[in-house]
Amino acid sequence: MLILILLFTKALIAQCNCEKIKRDDGAIINMCPSLPVASDKTTEIGLAAASNGGESFLTITIRFNNVAINVKSKITIRLVDNNLFSLEIINSGLSYIGNSQVTQAVFSLTESNIDLLKKSNLKTISFTMEDNLLHTYGIIANADIIKKQLFCL
Repeated sequence: MLILILLFTKALIAQCNCEKIKRDDGAIINMCPSLPVASDKTTEIGLAAASNGGESFLTITIRFNNVAINVKSKITIRLVDNNLFSLEIINSGLSYIGNSQVTQAVFSLTESNIDLLKKSNLKTISFTMEDNLLHTYGIIANADIIKKQLFCL
């Protein structure tokens, strides 16, 4: 059984596209690529995992059809196994990717959150943006992306 687990873990790591980013301040960030998980008429949502070697993070990238607005609250995650938890926001900012306006936000992961995320796929995510509305998205693609990426960090 242990051999199967080791082989599975090696297969997951071989599929990782995470990059080590060396910041000006000397910190090395291990950042996995954001992959699409949900969308609606005006937005596309991508999620990714990241680490600075000591702490782990969940990042969200939101592409807007029109003017981008910032995420301003924690994110609430519901997993397929019906576990529900919230992550505190660290920062949020606006930028452009290609010709689209995007919001990027970073949320802190605890060891407990990581354990839950490694065991189950994503079902829904909810957060509030500067329009003061709660935005809830059902995960329709890449529901296992954070689970896979956490094994890569």
